Amino acid sequence: MDRKGLGRCVPRRLAVTMRGRLWWAVVAAFLVLLVAFGPELLRLGMLLAIPWNCDEGMASDWRAVNARGDIVAAYAKACTGVGTVVDYSVVLQARGADKVTTLVEHSELYYGYPKFRWIDDDALSIDLGNVRAVWGKVDRVGSIRIAYSYSKIE
Repeated sequence: MDRKGLGRCVPRRLAVTMRGRLWWAVVAAFLVLLVAFGPELLRLGMLLAIPWNCDEGMASDWRAVNARGDIVAAYAKACTGVGTVVDYSVVLQARGADKVTTLVEHSELYYGYPKFRWIDDDALSIDLGNVRAVWGKVDRVGSIRIAYSYSKIE
């Protein structure tokens, strides 16, 4: 047998051998990661499987109605599962409407707030008092103009 024929086969065998070893190295790395992070992935799966129960609605004691029958009210949505998450907002329900419009979302308020005052049927003033954060303010809903007052605290 001449050396020329042997020289061609060696690189091919080497490539096949290296691919096989690489495949086993990848399988071994996957098994090591599975053993290392398996318990954490199992815990995460259990946390995500816990159902979230939510309760939401307009507060019956924090509302104001204008002469036309439009209702502005404090609104809270509390969801429990792994922990409790509460979203606070102020909503407007136009007379005869089934849906509410979110006017503003805010952090938890101090006692006695929010305060609502209808100036007339088309003008509303909302006082949030001292808040940490306010977002999503709506300045107009249909013919109703909304003015806000609040102080940001740390």
